[in-house]
Amino acid sequence: MEWFVSFWDLEMQRTSVRAGEASDRADAMAQVIAAGRDLACRDDGSVVNKSAHIRIGTELAVVTGFDSPRLDDENLRCRIEAAIAAKQQHARTMEQRVSVELPPTAGAHTPQLDPEAGE
Repeated sequence: MEWFVSFWDLEMQRTSVRAGEASDRADAMAQVIAAGRDLACRDDGSVVNKSAHIRIGTELAVVTGFDSPRLDDENLRCRIEAAIAAKQQHARTMEQRVSVELPPTAGAHTPQLDPEAGE
């Protein structure tokens, strides 16, 4: 299972990324947490960015907390799971909205207005 974690560093104007492959989701999660903690802070201890973009398999999320020494790995895993679930719920909600907003004849030919006819 592929994974990545990335942080945008505003000060350096660059993105720091770590990526890898794991044997399963639990291993990928552990690797994301370790890499995220490593990338979240500079060598001097200053925070690169509070938010990280992560992907585990096909699941994407934006997560905070990698920079916090008060959050243990289990709490950070719970944050990641919650962020993934929230993103998936948002995607389902948006999909439902789009299907409600589309007319029943979506994709049907819509006649073009004739500009010379004053329409």
